[in-house]
Amino acid sequence: MLRNSIRAVAAIFAASLAVSTARCGELTPSRPLMSMRLRANDTDMKEVWRTNFKAIAENPGCCDEIWFSTGTGAPTLDWHRARAEVLAEAVKDAKAAGIVPSLQFQATIGHGDSFGTPEMFAMKMWTGWTDWKGAEMRYCNCPRQDAFLKYLRDVSAIYAKVGFAALWIDDDLRIRYHRPADNNGRHVGCFCNTCVAAFNAETGGTWTRQMLAKAVETDDALYAKWRAFSVQGIVLVAKTVAEGFRSVSPDTMMALQHASGVDSDDQVGEVLKVLHAVTGKPVGCRPGGGSYYDDDPNIVVLKSINAAALRKRIGDPDYVKVWTPEIESWPRTYYSRSAQGVLAEGFSALMYGFNSVSFFVSNGAMEDASLYGRTMWKPLAEASRVLRGYARVTDGCEPVGFTMPVEKKIGVRNMAIPVISGIGRSVGELTKDEVGKNANLLTSADVQKFRDGLDRRVGGLPAVVKSPFMGLMQVHVDKDGALRSVALMNLRIGEQGPVRILLRGVPSAWNGAAVWREMRREPVTLNIEQAGGATYVTVPSVGAWNGGYLSGAEAVSRLQH
Repeated sequence: MLRNSIRAVAAIFAASLAVSTARCGELTPSRPLMSMRLRANDTDMKEVWRTNFKAIAENPGCCDEIWFSTGTGAPTLDWHRARAEVLAEAVKDAKAAGIVPSLQFQATIGHGDSFGTPEMFAMKMWTGWTDWKGAEMRYCNCPRQDAFLKYLRDVSAIYAKVGFAALWIDDDLRIRYHRPADNNGRHVGCFCNTCVAAFNAETGGTWTRQMLAKAVETDDALYAKWRAFSVQGIVLVAKTVAEGFRSVSPDTMMALQHASGVDSDDQVGEVLKVLHAVTGKPVGCRPGGGSYYDDDPNIVVLKSINAAALRKRIGDPDYVKVWTPEIESWPRTYYSRSAQGVLAEGFSALMYGFNSVSFFVSNGAMEDASLYGRTMWKPLAEASRVLRGYARVTDGCEPVGFTMPVEKKIGVRNMAIPVISGIGRSVGELTKDEVGKNANLLTSADVQKFRDGLDRRVGGLPAVVKSPFMGLMQVHVDKDGALRSVALMNLRIGEQGPVRILLRGVPSAWNGAAVWREMRREPVTLNIEQAGGATYVTVPSVGAWNGGYLSGAEAVSRLQH
């Protein structure tokens, strides 16, 4: 009876999502645009899954993809087979609701010894991750152990039979931060006997662990070799998982979750490269790390901005087709984050170069599913048309703005100055003094003078805010330079508006009108004004810590595939 009711709710979800999509004038995209990540304890028991899924299905549009999980540790293969059977039933529910089922490979190397128990590592008969002092991690794995690699291959093949659209390898696939291992400074990688021997064989060295650990501290060339060797260790793990999956499910997209800090660039780039090499297909990337609370909202927005810079730093490879931010909380309780907080982070990510959003903000073991449904999935569903619409409007376009160094503060962006954080079309560099301007110390007239001065300096920006407004502004143009959208994000706890905006390069298809689409609000059609030979539009208001975008009335429907 309960199964039938879940399937009925799923059918309503699918039908409602289709209606909502049609109302917005967009079609369901080939890639999911809103993903929800669930932990093992949200799905590992049928009753728990049905309760959680009911809360999801009652909020059509809150997601169009679910990342299920393999769980952590190294349990027996029979344990994984039983779990795969449970997930297969959950996958049927998701598909019935029109939700794409994907999988997170939740642990490879292992996050740290605090994430394990002897029972969950029943299969581990191989050497663990070992730091430069010789301490071996009980619940983390050396990437070069043959038995470990065989285990990963077997586990991958088990889950591949379920039929997932994508496989996301978790961010424990890294060369440091396997606590309590000491991998600080230049002591990256696993220093076990197997790894040191393999390094000696590759380089012709005769290092002991102690000698190698000491030498990399001062020898730049040796450190570069050791780091590259350590990166290739995690590449081997990614290759093994991808091959295991591909042997059974060749159409599953391979993807990587990883931190977005500069120290991880070589790891991210090399792993994405091998995932593409194994499959010959496009891959996905989810940069992230940290900022899991709403107590400093600027930080969570800045997280998305800085994560977007990773795309450019690793060369923006054309085979990476899905760029989604880590939008997460910890420990995923009601008090960890608000729906508005995660929406602000997600929308800002889309502004600066991501093309989808992923949420990991619930935990079935922590809170009642109905609470998540009311406080998280419902608001996400209400905002979904704007998130999807903005992603579609900007698809195939590029952001335009000034380039500037990556900063650990919002800074000049807060003045509605368009800034390129990663990919995009640069109009020029901001000077050190310009980057250091503090809007909190300026009058509204001072800020407007600064905006207008930058506009004149570059011969005209596609859009210029002409009203007092504190927050982000980003412009997207198409390949011919025609204006596609203008996005605003209000970074204050109070409503702001009206916001008058000067526009350039407005397509004739806009036909004298624009539409303002703001999250969790109804769209507003605005007249485009002509004054003094210039083109203007006025957005009536932008909600507190909310965002939206301006585009032509037919902009979304024109992009249907």
